[in-house]
Amino acid sequence: MSAPAPPDSDGRSARDRILDAAESCLRRDGIRRTTAAGVAAEAGVSRAWLYRHFPDKATLLSAALIRRDQAFWVDAQQRVDAADGFAARVAAAVVLARAAPLGPLATELRESEPEAFGAVIGTFVDDIVPGLSWFWRAQLEAGVATGELRAGLDVQGAAEWVMRIVVSLVSVPGQAVDIDDAGSISDYLEAFLMPALRA
Repeated sequence: MSAPAPPDSDGRSARDRILDAAESCLRRDGIRRTTAAGVAAEAGVSRAWLYRHFPDKATLLSAALIRRDQAFWVDAQQRVDAADGFAARVAAAVVLARAAPLGPLATELRESEPEAFGAVIGTFVDDIVPGLSWFWRAQLEAGVATGELRAGLDVQGAAEWVMRIVVSLVSVPGQAVDIDDAGSISDYLEAFLMPALRA
């Protein structure tokens, strides 16, 4: 059994180094030419150590894309927070996500390598909803604290539900709402989402 990889000089863990390396390889080489061996070499870890964290290439690349997407939402939080009311915050998130629905790197890869991206995206979609529920959990908790949303709300369940609504609005156009217009989305959510969340 190999010894744990020590943190590097700035304290990053081996997992962080692997994900940094995977993102770097994806940007430089794309999906098909990125290999687990190449990522391990760039991260300065053995392939065995990489496989202890990520059992296959799809899981590794999905994790790198999810981390990048989470960073996108951290950056977007201020713009979402500035919206007035919970429905307007969800609408702002939909408009932001429509501009880069899977994060800028994932969007670029989807366009340049659609077939290879399809092999990775299943894992990405499986993980992205629970993985990003933290974003909506904080928004829901704030809404409960201010009285906009009802006390006793199942915040964890509602966070996953809201995330699923956002994913659906971003990826599935419809006739009832203009998914590129924050006002139209907000009106739609006021009618169909907010009655379930308010007191």
